[in-house]
Parts: sequence; structure tokens; C-alpha cells
Amino acid sequence: MSRFPIVCIVLAASSASIAQSTTTGAISGRVVDAGSKEPLVGLTVTIQNEAGGDPQTTFTDSDGGYKITELVPGTYSVTFVDDTASVKKTGIRVGANDNVPVFQAMKRGDVIVLEGKAPQLKLSKTDLSIKIDKDFLLHMPLTGRTVESAAGTKAGVHNDGVGLAFSGSTALENRFLVDGIDITGLTLGNVGTPVLNNFVEEIEVLSGGYNAEWGRAIGGIVNIVTKTGTNKFQGGIFATYAPGFLAAGRQTTPANASSIDVVGDRAYSADFGVELGGPIIKDRLWFYAGLAPQFGRTDFTRVTRSQTDCRQLLPNGQLSDCDPRLITQGGHADANPDVDPVTGFFITDEIDRDVRASTSRGLSSIAKLNLAVSADHQAQLSAIVVPGQSRSPGLFGLPSSGQRSNSLTWDTAARWTSKLDDAKLELEAVLAWHHSQLRTGALDAALDAQPRQVLRNGNLATWSALGGESALTASGCTDGFGTNDRFPAVTNCPMETVPYVIGGPGAVAHDSEDRRSARFSVTRRARLVGTHEFKAGIDIDDNSKVAARLFSGGAFIENFVGPGVIDVTRWVALAPMTNGPTTDPRFDRTCTTPSTDGSAGGGEASFMCDYLPGTVGAPGTEVSGQTIDWSVYLRDSWQPVSNLTLNAGVRYEEQRLRYAEELRNKEDPLTGNRLGKTAMNLENNWAPRLGVVWDPTKVGESKVWASYGRFFEAIPMDINDRSFGGEVSYRQTFSGGGGACGPTDAAIGGPNGAGCVDTTAMADAQQLIGSSGVLVAPGIKAQYLDEIVTGAQFQLAPDLMLGITFQKRWLGRVIEDVSTDGAQTYVIANPGEWSADEERKLNARIMAASDPAVRERLQNELELYKGIRGFDKPVRDYASLELAISKRLSKGLFVQASYTFSRTEGNFPGSVSYDNGQLDPNISSQYDLIELLANRRGRLPQDRPHSMKVDAYYTFDLGKRDLMTVGARLRAVSGIPRNALGAHYLYGPDESFLLPRGQFGRTELEHSADIKLSYGRKLSRGMMAELYVDVFNLMNQQGTFDVDATYAPAVRRAFPGQGGGTSNNVNPISGGTYSDLIFAKAIDGQGVETSTPTARNPNFQRTASRYAPASAQVGFRLTF
Repeated sequence: MSRFPIVCIVLAASSASIAQSTTTGAISGRVVDAGSKEPLVGLTVTIQNEAGGDPQTTFTDSDGGYKITELVPGTYSVTFVDDTASVKKTGIRVGANDNVPVFQAMKRGDVIVLEGKAPQLKLSKTDLSIKIDKDFLLHMPLTGRTVESAAGTKAGVHNDGVGLAFSGSTALENRFLVDGIDITGLTLGNVGTPVLNNFVEEIEVLSGGYNAEWGRAIGGIVNIVTKTGTNKFQGGIFATYAPGFLAAGRQTTPANASSIDVVGDRAYSADFGVELGGPIIKDRLWFYAGLAPQFGRTDFTRVTRSQTDCRQLLPNGQLSDCDPRLITQGGHADANPDVDPVTGFFITDEIDRDVRASTSRGLSSIAKLNLAVSADHQAQLSAIVVPGQSRSPGLFGLPSSGQRSNSLTWDTAARWTSKLDDAKLELEAVLAWHHSQLRTGALDAALDAQPRQVLRNGNLATWSALGGESALTASGCTDGFGTNDRFPAVTNCPMETVPYVIGGPGAVAHDSEDRRSARFSVTRRARLVGTHEFKAGIDIDDNSKVAARLFSGGAFIENFVGPGVIDVTRWVALAPMTNGPTTDPRFDRTCTTPSTDGSAGGGEASFMCDYLPGTVGAPGTEVSGQTIDWSVYLRDSWQPVSNLTLNAGVRYEEQRLRYAEELRNKEDPLTGNRLGKTAMNLENNWAPRLGVVWDPTKVGESKVWASYGRFFEAIPMDINDRSFGGEVSYRQTFSGGGGACGPTDAAIGGPNGAGCVDTTAMADAQQLIGSSGVLVAPGIKAQYLDEIVTGAQFQLAPDLMLGITFQKRWLGRVIEDVSTDGAQTYVIANPGEWSADEERKLNARIMAASDPAVRERLQNELELYKGIRGFDKPVRDYASLELAISKRLSKGLFVQASYTFSRTEGNFPGSVSYDNGQLDPNISSQYDLIELLANRRGRLPQDRPHSMKVDAYYTFDLGKRDLMTVGARLRAVSGIPRNALGAHYLYGPDESFLLPRGQFGRTELEHSADIKLSYGRKLSRGMMAELYVDVFNLMNQQGTFDVDATYAPAVRRAFPGQGGGTSNNVNPISGGTYSDLIFAKAIDGQGVETSTPTARNPNFQRTASRYAPASAQVGFRLTF
């Protein structure tokens, strides 16, 4: 065999994701004569998976072009053969959703074998994406065991405390797929199924610029491909163990101490597993399977504390020594608890401590079959099953007030692909099912029948008699002269701001969700002024959910022991409206609430209702919701010349959100409207996608591109549960002194609230929450985001790539619930806009109405809808500039690094309400009241201007049998904006922006380093054993994750008997500055400003949570 000079050039192929699917890739290119550069027509091209299986063969067309698709992720060889020459290139890595371009210039008479490498530049792709392969997952120190821990490697992606936030969006705006199955959680939009890294072949992470095949996400897309069996039996055994003693001590965060402090520390986290794949019928049928149990325990150290009264503030600003004698006796006790002059916190002494543990168990399992009827017709069946359970004790209360949970998710799919007409026509069909369920209850099942009772405004000395505290705590908290009380002039263990929980588990989950999906696509290649690849497809999701509406014991109790007030809240169902009284015996009670009709003097409204019991399956306790999503798309990828690709596509989407089955075809007793099947139909959602890619060098060593796209949100089903499920609760308020709830319980210090649940006594006040119903603004339109991406990439060497990218994203329209009548009625709408055409239509209905009651109702609705225009339009603008460099694995070295400068500004963070912690996509409190919109414009919580990420590993060859690998991750990211928040009299804590966003700057820059050391030894041919250790946060940088932004807490913290436990609400200071805060005044229960200054939270702007301390885990792998 002779060797001759070869010219190997990488040229652009058609499109990033055309003619290959989310789980497979393609190889394409062009073959020319090395001398004349003329195309070689009819040349045979054969592609072979180096792991085995049938080869796939095609012939070059009239331009010398070829393409072979439906290649499972792996390493391939490409062989070019004609009558006189043969060239074989090996080592071509193909990933999912990849189109790897391989160009060959051939010289007659050549017979050679070359080691090839897939090009780093994906010359026809306009998306912002990275590929994470199984080698990366093995060699990098990843802080978690599932896919999310790796997907955060992508530039522009951050952990926002809920999950992965992409390019200015929130963690609830993404889409997750595994083997073509959509595993996004239906309720909130988070990750629905945890996928273990050990079972993963490849992860594709897209943060923008994606084409028409992709939709239902305005954040990012994570596309996971699991491992597949081949003609070789391959597998392994693995285990990891992270003990608590390998973690540094957690740095404390200052807090205004209550009588109970709790700190959680990991006791251990462990998993072990096995995986195996191989042939069932060689070259035809393969399998892959894996199984991995997981275990974990967290120890919560619970410390009880007492206040002190033995110090005085000295003239120099320091505290005196402790002298518990009364001032009249020459000591320092003055009947006021001691306060630290530096922090403003009460000084406390530790009484006792104990440890309460939570435990978790889980199992990750996967099974997969691949069938090749022929090289052109293939099928796949896959299933992932993940059961789990946990037990968590009560911490601020009785241990028995904790909760047990059991969960189960499974995902299964069937996929078929066919190539017809000499592979010019391709078909793909997928059927998939995602299922998830959650069951929760009390640690002791007997407590499922007891209401949960939250005690407030009391003291731990009294509540110790309930049996949850040690004898030492009971003694140390006992007050009064003549006892062992060191500080008899003060209350030792007040519980004014922290509740004490007894009884059952409270809200009980008995939920399940299902997504049944179907997808079909057709791809056609043709030549017309260059090459075209047309792709059209349709996908349909039938989403359903059954949610429980349950309180243990049928009620939830808040017992304000100090003032002697007890609130009992329960779920209720209101009788549907009829021409006369309902005849359904279920509705045998009357629920009364303040009237919301706006009539002078207020008044009350009454409804026939049913108190929903806490029994699973009882009438009215299960709410069945449904949403139908469907979309179609069409696009063309056109190459008029070999170094230019033009992509044009359009995607059409619809989403139909339906009322709960129990409400359909009934008249809403709250709004008077007759409810049909569909609550909200979001249609006419056209999403254009345009892109252009140009290679100036014409030899595949550069890429300049730009794209534009519109992306629509897929609304999660939380809105189905709450807004379209008839969610109504009934709160009754009793004065404990009136005897309605029974006599005083010595262990509580007042009546036991459980006595109020079944009392026949009249409540002092009652209110239906949700009693105004929910309206949907006529003509409402879907939420969407627009995006522009442009960039350039250069291949400086065969393994080295440098790139620069600019990304701009902005929300064009938002769906949120608003109230235009002071929280009496809620309307799901597009804040800041309502169609004039819809107004004319509603006016016409009003004029045509003959029934005065109907006319009045419609007129009232018209005024509500017109009020939508008075709200500020939601704004979220994101812009970033990214620099990236990567060194592909070569000679044992892999490096990937990026720096991103970005800005995220506006008045609407998105589906996560970071400021108050609410997770209710599209129905959050952010737009409920127009008066709360003040000061919300500014740097949003996602604003992290500077972000640097470096990932690298290197493998040292220590001889014929031994290897050592060192992996490292470096991270540095700007802190988050700091705000000043206060409580609102209707909506509670942290709803008022006292000052404009970002008034207090931002938290400090956070940086960390993680490292992995592994040693491997080859035991025999094809078998290797490996030991490794991962060290996280190597420098133990426990920086600030979040600060306490609460300036005015909902409950005033003061000395016992001096206003502690009273409300502390405040209105925004529009456009104010820090100096204005001292003038803020509290507002009363009717929203009227008083003369009382707002009480300041002593922990304001101090660290509220920190990043995890340094820790380590050890692991073992045996592969064969």
C-alpha cells in the first residue's frame, strides 16, 4: 500500500438538525478530484459505526455531495471508493442533532487509511449549543449525580436556586428531553425526571438560536441521549460515597435568633449501580440496561435558646459584662432582653440541642432496545423508571409534624425511522409517555386524620408541655421568680416570629401527571439552484393532571395564642348555579364572605358549599386538568454555494387549557359565566426562524452567522390546578376568649384550635378566598420571546476553536393574572394591553343583552378588562457578549473556557418570583395589584454581569496499564442585585418594593474551584478499574448566595409585651432612596397609612444563605 499526499477539507453541510433527529446525527460532505477540484459523481460512500452494526452506503450526486443520516451517537469511519482509489477516514465523532461535514479530495490510485477528527465548527448551525459527552461526565468533578449538574457548564447558564436559568430566563422556562421523550415537569416546568449521568451517552445544551423543530421553551433546551447497546458486550459497576465527615463546617449566617435555631448538615449521600449493553441478535437487535439505588441522610441540629437580661450598653458603645442581678440590686438586669449593638439581634444562651434526621431513598433504572430491520429501517424502545421516597421530621415543632413522601416517574417511548427513494426521503415517528406521581402524608399515618396547627405568639416554656422538647429545654425556658430562672424579669423563650407546629402534615399531595406525545416528521432533499433540505413535522401533546385538594383532618389551623385569635382554613366546593336551590346533598353548608360587588356599605354574599374532607378520593378532593399542545413546522435549509447556508422556517403552535372536568358545562357561581370545555385557547402563534451561515475561508476553518427567532411559552399546568380548577378556600376567624373553640389548653396557653374545626359556634369573621372567581380576558394572546443571535468562530488549529457571540432576547408579551378592583376579582390577561376590537365586541353584547342582571355583569367585566391597560407592560431584556475557547480532547487534554458579559433588566423576572419565593408560573402575585408595581423596574434577579467558566481535564499515561486523570472546574460570577422589600397588608411578606430595584448594589463576586483525581488500572484487555475523589469548593469559599432583602417584616419583632407579633405592613416609596426608609410608616389592615414608623428588620441586607462548604466524595468504577 503506497502513501500519497491528501487534501482534507471540512465544508459546510446542510443544517444542524435537518434529516437527523434529537437522538441521532448525520455525516455529509462533498468529494472532488484533488487536481481539478471537479466533483466525483457516483462514487461510493460507506459509513460504519466502529462499535459494530450494518454499514450504510450511498453514492455522490451530480455535485459530488452525499449525506447519511440516522446515526446513533458514536465514533464512525467513512470510506470513499471508486474504480481506482479508496480512502478511509476513521475516528469521526457524531453526536445527537449533529450534521458532521466531511469533505474529501481524492487522487486516482490512492489506497490509504487516515485517522480523522470531526470538525469543531458546526458550519451550518445557528444555535448556541455545546455537547457534553460521556468522557466529560466521567472526568469532570460534577457537584450532582444527574444531568442538571453537567448542563450548567454552558456559558450564560446559572443556578437560580430553582434550577438552570438560561440567557436571562428563569429555571421554569426550559424544556428537557431524553431519547426524544419530553420529561419537562407538567405542573411548574422544571425537570420532571432525574437522569443519572452514568446512563448518559451525550447531552446537548441549547441556550438560544434553535430552529423550527424546537419549541415550547423561552429559556433553554436540554437534549439528553442515553447509552445504546452495540455488537460488543460492554458494561460496568460504579459507586459513589459522600460522607459528612468529608465536608467542612458550614459557616453560620447571622439571624435574629428565635428560641429554636436549626442547621442542616449532610450525614451521607451514596449510590451504586450496574450497567450492561450488547447484542441480542448481532447486527440486528441490541439492548442496554442500568440500575442504580441512591441513599441519603441529612442531620438537622436543633438548638433551643433563651434570651438574657444581664447586660447594659456602656458609653463607649460596648456591652457590659453579664450581671443577672436587678439594677436595684447593683446588677444589669432591667427587664429588657439584651441586644447586640453591632447586629441589632437579641443575645441568647444555648439551653439544649438535639439532632433530627431526614432520609431519602431512590432508584434510577433504564432499559433500551434498538432494532435494525435494515440500514434504512430502524426502531427503538426505551424506558426510564425512577421511584423515590423520603421522611422529614418536624423541626420547628413536634417531630411527628414532619412528612413522608413517595414519588414515581416513568418515561417510555417508541421510535421508528425509514429512508426511502435512495435516502432522499426520510420519515420519523415517535410515540412517548411521561408519567409522574407524588404522595405525601404524616410520618405516622394516624396523623393524616388530624389538622395541622401552627401556634404563634406564645413561648417555648408553655409549648414544651406538648412533648416535643427535652426536660432541659422545658426547665431552661420556665419563667418567673422563685424558679431556676436566671433572668426572671424577661420571657426566656418567646416564640413571636417563629411558629411551633403540631398535628398532622397539613397540605396532602396525591397528585399524578401524564404527557402523551406523538411526533411525525418528513425530510426531503432536492437540488434547485444549489441544494435544499425541506423538513416538515407535527407534534401533539395531551397533558393531563389529577391534583388533590386536601388538608389533613379537613382543615389548616393558625392559632395566635397571644391575642387569642384562631383562623381555620379549609378547602370548599361551591354549589353550581341553578335556577333554584341546589338539590345535591353534598352542598349542605353555607359559606359567607364579604361582598365583592362594589355595593355601598359592603355587605355579605352567601353560597351553598361543601367542606372538603381530608380523605383521599372524597367527592371534590380530586381536580382533573387537561392541556392540549400541538404544533406544525416547515423549514428549508438552502446551500446556493458550498460555503453559504440559508435557513428559513416557521413554526405554528396552539395551546388549549381546559377547565377541570368537574366544572365543565356548569355555571360559575362566582362570575355567573357558563364554563365550557376550554378555559383559554392560545392560537395564531406563528414563530418565524431565520438564519444565515457563511464560511469566509471556504475550507471549513471559520464561521460567521446570524439568526432571528420567536419562541412561545408553553404554560405549565399549575394554572389548571388553581385558576381553572375552581380553587376556593374558606377562612373562619374565632376569638378564643369567646369559648367557641373550647377551654384553655395548658400545653398551648389558650384554646386548642382543633376545637374550632367542628364547632357549631358562629365565627367572628369569615371569608372565601378565590370567591370572585377567575376571568380570562377576551382575545388573550400567548406569551413569547424574540431573539437575535450573531457571532463568529475560528478554528485556529485542528483541535482549537475561538468564538465570539452576541445574544439579545426580549419578552414581547406576558400572560399573568391581574386585579383591577383591589384584589376582589382576578383576570388572566396580557398586562398593559387589551384589544380595542374585543372591547367593541363586548360593548355590542352589552347593548344586545335584554336581562338587566346579565347586562350588569357584562358591564362590570368590561370595566375590569379596560383596567388591564393601566398596568405597566412587563419588560425583561437580556443582552450578552460571550467569548469562548475550546481545546478538543487531543493527546489526553480537553479544555473549554468562556467569559460572558451580560445584562438582564426590566420589571418582570418571569415564571419565578425570586423576591417572595413564589412558584406559580403565569399566576404569580407580581401583577395582582397595580399599586405594587412601583419600583419594580431595574436590574432583575437574573442579572449577573460577569461570568467565567473553565472546564479542563488531562490524562497522564503512567505506563502500559496505569492512567491518572486530573479534572478541574473554575467558576466566577457576579453577585445578585440587592433590594429593599416590605410586607403588604393584603399579600403578606416581601410584596412591596420599598425602593427601586438594585438600590443597594449587588452581593460580592462568587468564585470556586472543584477538582477530580482518578487513578485507573487496566486489569485485562477491555477491563479497567478506577478509583477517584472529587473535591468541591476546594478553597471553601462560602460566599453569599442570597441576602435578606426584607426591610419591613410582616410581623414586628419587639420585646415581649411591647408589640411583638403585630403586623408591620408598608407601601412602596416610589423612586425613593435609602435615606427615605426611616420615614416609612406602617399601614393598617385597610391599607391606610398610620403614624407608626415601620419596624426595621435587624437582619436587613445581611447574608441569608451561603454557597455550600468544601466537601468531597469518593468513587469506584469497573468497566468492561
